[in-house]
Amino acid sequence: MIRLFGAILLILGGLGLGLAAVGHLTGRVRDLRELEGAIDDLQRELCWRMAPLPEALEQAAGSTSGRVARFLRLCAREASALEGRPFRQVWAECMSAVRMELDREDAAILEELGAVLGRYDGDSQRQALERTAGLLQKQQGQAAERRERLGRLYGILGVSGGLLLVILLL
Repeated sequence: MIRLFGAILLILGGLGLGLAAVGHLTGRVRDLRELEGAIDDLQRELCWRMAPLPEALEQAAGSTSGRVARFLRLCAREASALEGRPFRQVWAECMSAVRMELDREDAAILEELGAVLGRYDGDSQRQALERTAGLLQKQQGQAAERRERLGRLYGILGVSGGLLLVILLL
């Protein structure tokens, strides 16, 4: 009976590892989708309403949820009190503080945007926001495709790994 219980736990543990990998893929797609929407809102606030950067960030945060909203709210709070720091540094610190499910390429796209926001004129910021939204949309499509392709594979590998351990230990 103890062996059966142990075997079930090993299989479930393998399945749990597979599902955790799938969860990362799903989280990345969700965060990229939310970032894309927030960037669109930020563009409207900065370019059409001509809102100050902290206020625009706060408004964009209100239109999303989860980690992206926390990231934008933190950026808004920090942008209100820069104290001589460049906004690029604040943006990077906020990205580090709020761990979104992003790959290196995704983070690099956001870091490029942080270098432009609050530093250049409205037209340059608009172009940077449009470019970022397009790149994030492309990344989101690739992430969704990867999730579909690898999601089942990770689940199967997790269960197979658990079964292999059961066979080896019996």
